[in-house]
Formats: sequence, C-alpha cells, structure tokens
Amino acid sequence: MKLTYFYLSAAGTMFSQELSDARIFWAMNGVLTTVVDDFFDVGGSKEELEDLTTLVEMWERHEETKYYSKQVEIVFSAIYSSVNQLGAKASAVQGRDVTGHLVEIWRDLLRNMMTEVEWRECSYVPTPQEYMENAVVTFALGPVVLPALYFVGPKIMESIITDTEYVELFRLMSTCGRLLNDVQTYEREYSEGKLNSVSLLVLQSGGSLTIPEARRELQKPIDICKRDLLRLVLGRDSVVPRPCKELFWNMCKTCYFFYSRGDAFSSPEEKAGAVNAVIHEPLQLPCSLRPLSHPSAL
Repeated sequence: MKLTYFYLSAAGTMFSQELSDARIFWAMNGVLTTVVDDFFDVGGSKEELEDLTTLVEMWERHEETKYYSKQVEIVFSAIYSSVNQLGAKASAVQGRDVTGHLVEIWRDLLRNMMTEVEWRECSYVPTPQEYMENAVVTFALGPVVLPALYFVGPKIMESIITDTEYVELFRLMSTCGRLLNDVQTYEREYSEGKLNSVSLLVLQSGGSLTIPEARRELQKPIDICKRDLLRLVLGRDSVVPRPCKELFWNMCKTCYFFYSRGDAFSSPEEKAGAVNAVIHEPLQLPCSLRPLSHPSAL
C-alpha cells in the first residue's frame, strides 16, 4: 500500500503528462527509502548496516568488497540500479551529469541512519537539537524530493544545490514532516525503545512536561517551519526556480495529509478513499463541462 501512497503523493501534486518520469521515480524512491528504513530499524544486524553504508560510500568501487549477506546484496543492488537509472534520465534532461549528486543524497541518508544505530547501541541520549539535525535527513525525503527537481523543467546548476536557499527549503520541509511524524508515532516508537522529539522534550524538561503537553508544544515549531517554508516558496528574490520550490511545499502538504490526525501512512485503509479518487476512479466532470455528444446539438 505504501507504493500506492507514494504514487498518490506524486500524482496529486505533479499533474502534467511530461512529469511521468518524476512521478514514477518519486514513488519508486519512496518505497526504496521505506525498505532501507525498515532494514535499519528491524531487519539488519549492525554488521549488515555497516556493510551497506560502506558499499554506498564506495559506490563505483563497491565490487572490491564482498557482501556481508544476501540481504545486503539485495538492498544495495536496488539502491545502485535505481540511482543509476534515475541518474541517466535526469542527466539527459539537465544536459549534465547529476548522478554524483544523487549518490551523495543516499550517502547522507545512510550516514545519518548509522548515527541513529550507534546512538541506540551505546544508549546515547541526544539533545533535541542533535536529534533534529540528524532526523531531518533520516526522515528520508531527500531521495524522494530532490531527484524530482531535475524533471520539473528548469535547469538546476550545481551552484543551486549548494545554495543556502536550497538547503533551507529542504531543512524546513523535512523538519515539518519529521515533527508531524514524531507527534503521531510516539507511542509505537516508545514501545520499540526509540527516542523521538516527543520523548526528548519530556526528558529535557526533567519530567515537568507530560506526553500530551510535549505533543502540543511541538505544534509551535511545526507551525513556524510551515510558515517559513511558505515564505521561501512565495519569495521573489530566489535562486531556486519556482517550480522546484513548489515541490518542497507540495511534500510538506503531503506530510500534513498523512500525519495531521494520526499515522495514516502506516495504515493500509486510512487513505484508501483518496487513492481511489485520485488514481483509480475516472474523473467526474460537471455537466456544464462535458463535451456535446453530437454536432447537431450545436
């Protein structure tokens, strides 16, 4: 169902026919990040996770080392083939090689995921600031949103992806999504022994905050991130092209869609109606917009 949810988020925000590749890769990378996230959370041993991270770091030289396990081989092969396929398509659109940037997006994700593994291994409790600096990356919107920017029309020079505006758009989008997710998934993650922004806020308060109070408190930074992101998207003096900025905003709205009233993303049924309305059911036009059935009707 998560594949459908990712395609729903793509189809619901990128409508035009020429954005077909962007929608497909958006959905494909969404599912792939979910697989990798599950592998880091519950599926892989520390040795397997270290090996997977090393393979992505090596990339073109990955054949110099052996896979620790068949699972690692399967996951890395999926990342490697999808990034190269996407890189070839995006490079053709952009007129320059952008595959290296896509590889670096995955490197950043796995490095930060390994940081969370190391924190769990040594029972380290990060500060809320440390947690969020890492968690904006491990929320894993990078491989979903950033490659799609190469398909929406404008040429994106390397100077743009290193610009502070581009970095801030990503940070605000990911912070908003991460906090929305944390507020709604606290109970499940707590039962699995994981810390998130809710539990860290309670710990930082020395127990003076209750869980419901901490969840309400986090609404303030969520609202601030949403406001600041919209300000950047609507700003005129901008380095990042407007169609690209709108993708950051659309993903932010998607996060609200799935997490504003619970963890709908983890439910196979919660958003089934929206999936049917956008993807499966034929579009119903008002009678006034329907084409006339016969010229004689004119």
